[in-house]
Amino acid sequence: MKQKKILLVLTVVVAIAFGCLCFVGCGDDEENNYPVAGIWHAVATWQEESTFTLGGQTTVIIENYKVDFYFDFRPDGSILKKNIVSINDHIMHTDNEEWNIFNLTWSVKGNVITLSSGRQYVIVDDEFDDTFPAKNILLRYKKESSEDDQNSETSKNASILQSYSARF
Repeated sequence: MKQKKILLVLTVVVAIAFGCLCFVGCGDDEENNYPVAGIWHAVATWQEESTFTLGGQTTVIIENYKVDFYFDFRPDGSILKKNIVSINDHIMHTDNEEWNIFNLTWSVKGNVITLSSGRQYVIVDDEFDDTFPAKNILLRYKKESSEDDQNSETSKNASILQSYSARF
């Protein structure tokens, strides 16, 4: 009789242990990471004034500078970048035709992007901040919608327009 009790207790312990293992094993193994992959865009703008005098007449020249920064965080962990520099709305330099390889990689844990250089950025509402060192300008990178999102939005707008025009 004593052996049956020991066997029953061991069976219950093994069943409980197996149940716990199954419960833990069926948990969500994926971390809840922010979907970083995609194109992020920021704009830096500033104005510079220069004064010169010629023939007794003083002239003030105001130049408006703008730099568009684009980073393409690739799903494989690599990063591509391109910049567009314009002065007074005239494009002076662009990598717009081709993306350049940025010699860093990225990873994400939660909502924090970590670059292989050690820099980290916290993503809040599809945005993260960085600084533009030459002018101490705050850059706010915003995630651009993907082509799939744009196509989905376009087809959604088309169906709304069709249903609207069908009423009249």
